[in-house]
Amino acid sequence: MSDFSDIMAVPVDDFSDIIFIPTAAVQGTILRARIRVENWDFDGDNRVLNCGAFEIDTVTFNGTPDIVSIKALSTPVSSSLRREEKTRAWEDTTLQEIAQDVANDASMRLMYEVESDIQLDRVDQEEEADMPFLQELCNQYGVSLKVANNQIILFEESVYEARGIVDRFDKSEIGGRLTSYSFSQNTSDTVSKAKSSYKDPKSGKLCEAEFEPPEPPATGQVALINLRPGDLRGDNYRNGVDTASDDPGGTHETGFKVFNDTADDFEDIRADVTPNALRQCKATARQRNRNEWTCTLRMKGHPGMVSGANIGLTGFGVYSGKYSIIEAVHNVDGNNGYTTTVRVRRALVGY
Repeated sequence: MSDFSDIMAVPVDDFSDIIFIPTAAVQGTILRARIRVENWDFDGDNRVLNCGAFEIDTVTFNGTPDIVSIKALSTPVSSSLRREEKTRAWEDTTLQEIAQDVANDASMRLMYEVESDIQLDRVDQEEEADMPFLQELCNQYGVSLKVANNQIILFEESVYEARGIVDRFDKSEIGGRLTSYSFSQNTSDTVSKAKSSYKDPKSGKLCEAEFEPPEPPATGQVALINLRPGDLRGDNYRNGVDTASDDPGGTHETGFKVFNDTADDFEDIRADVTPNALRQCKATARQRNRNEWTCTLRMKGHPGMVSGANIGLTGFGVYSGKYSIIEAVHNVDGNNGYTTTVRVRRALVGY
């Protein structure tokens, strides 16, 4: 006989089967939520979905009967991530170093799962909270960001989407594991190519890159990008070699110090400029194409459905394929039991 547990919220340092006591639900309290199923799909199928750590934001108490509602966030309410506006700058840095500084300020851990280093010569944060600032910076280079279990996690969607599937669903399962489905294809914002062109106003150097997805949408649209690739300095500048002459004329302010001989300083665009520009092209193409094919699935409660996991869909004709979970909502109540709703998008190939 199938059975399911209620969602349990317990203190972070105690992961035992203690149901959270409503009278202790106060703002700032850290709790963990999990869903446990027993004999679910078959006898002996006992699983636990750890939903993570949350900080209580809002508590309401209504009656009668007495009902306590608790709203909790994965981003700590007490941290400065979303509320405190800051102005600061980084020079000769990387995306990882900036993310680490943000995590340190919020007393959180950083999990950095980006395969290649992203070098940046200067980044400015101007009267902006840490989370939207870091989110925008990540978007420029195709890096995803999420907050969970007191961690800031930076990862690449393309790497996650290249992984195997955790489960496969067929249209014939409607009425069984699946309750309903809803597919959509939207090509209005998709692009077949992304092109970057940026002329550095200081050096006069032109940096260009172009990316065409392996399986591009048939729209023929091209995304034109005019963003600074992130690192335009020459090797002399990066290595701190001051080639300035004694001639006071013709000085050129580049950030750290004055260089008189700009030709030597910018003789060659660094090798990491083109990868940065190409990364921006891929990021733009992915951002524009990632939601072309989407689907919402409602199903019997499934502890394996979590954001970032991949599933396979069959029997749905042109909509069949490999999909990545954008959002998984797990609901436990006395009327419908344990149900799961997932929003997914088709996994992109090659970027």
